[in-house]
Amino acid sequence: MSSDAFQEIEPAYSLRHYQREAVVEAWRELREHGRVLLHAPTGSGKTRMAMSIVSMHMREKGPTLVLWLAPTSELIGQAANAFQDAWKHHGDSRAAVIQWWGDGQSFSHSMALERNTMLIAGLQMAVQSAAATPASLRLLRDKSTLIVFDEAHQSVAPTYRALVEDVVDHAMSRCLLLGLSATPGRALNSETKALVEMYGDRKVGVAPGRNPVKFLVSKGYLANATVRVRQHVGSPPPTEGQDGDYADTALQELGAIDARNDAIVGLVSELIDDGHRRVIVFTPSVSSAERCAAAMKQEGLRYAHAVAGEMRQSSRNHILRTFASSIRDNPYPQVIFNCRVLTAGVDLPQTSAVVIGKPTKSHVLIQQMIGRALRGPRSGGSAQADVRILADESYEDFGDLAAMFAEWDELWEPHQNNN
Repeated sequence: MSSDAFQEIEPAYSLRHYQREAVVEAWRELREHGRVLLHAPTGSGKTRMAMSIVSMHMREKGPTLVLWLAPTSELIGQAANAFQDAWKHHGDSRAAVIQWWGDGQSFSHSMALERNTMLIAGLQMAVQSAAATPASLRLLRDKSTLIVFDEAHQSVAPTYRALVEDVVDHAMSRCLLLGLSATPGRALNSETKALVEMYGDRKVGVAPGRNPVKFLVSKGYLANATVRVRQHVGSPPPTEGQDGDYADTALQELGAIDARNDAIVGLVSELIDDGHRRVIVFTPSVSSAERCAAAMKQEGLRYAHAVAGEMRQSSRNHILRTFASSIRDNPYPQVIFNCRVLTAGVDLPQTSAVVIGKPTKSHVLIQQMIGRALRGPRSGGSAQADVRILADESYEDFGDLAAMFAEWDELWEPHQNNN
């Protein structure tokens, strides 16, 4: 037998074993039942798994329109890049990808869409356009055969759910619904039940029969997180808002306390002294982020930035690109202070430490914040992640990540597939 008789072929767009299992099961649930939620920890490759499903769907149904809904411009850009990568390797015809999120961008509802099209839309843009322009809603109804809702725990918000259900109910042909989330629950139990109902009481996870977090840490795909709590005495207890979490006015007051901001800066300095080179910090307010960044720069830290939702997109993108640069090429410590910007959808795998200076009662939000540092060595990150939580008097311990990840499972019986 010649040396050429046996050859191994490396796929250009590969899936890990646990990803392949989840994709096969989610695709089966979609085809049989029309709805499913794909539940996987941050860093486990939800977007890659979803794009494999999208590719299979387009090859089977094309030419067709897939509507991908995402809450932030960062998530929209990531989805566009991921689709281009997936379709180059899995596609069987020409396809188009459209990013539609506002800020001067427009999407013409008169486009022919005679080819496979991935329409990646910002939530607000999609809702507002469908309400204001009947032709846009009619296009979605006429063309969509699959809706993918990124960060699906947000999909039960009344305006978002109304749009999704409208398109699914009035679609010209059967329209499937795929949700993606690392945190398939809400702060209120009633909202979690609504989420379960929206996805037909069907949830597919990774590593069936095992706790996904523990499994992925053991395989090196997720970092092992060490969580330490630093008590801060002197802050007034935050008052509770209408949604069960802390009120914005209370968070603004916390963000104005100099001693508390100094404590946040102190935690960051300790992490840098311990060797961390990429640190993300969550602050209670925008002013707190700005004050902390200014204090770090005064201490001589070159790359200390505050990012906020109202910041120009180009400026925010520049900061994130610099932060994402290789530590080998840019070994200087970099810290981003933010309020409600980087909780989800930003892929910064070299982040090895997180400081949580924003109090919250939401396990969803806690997991999202910690998740920024959970990329393991086999996912381009670190084996160990350090998490520091600045706790006020009213702080309640949240337990470990593995337990938190499984806390919603009992509400997804009997059809869930990750227990």
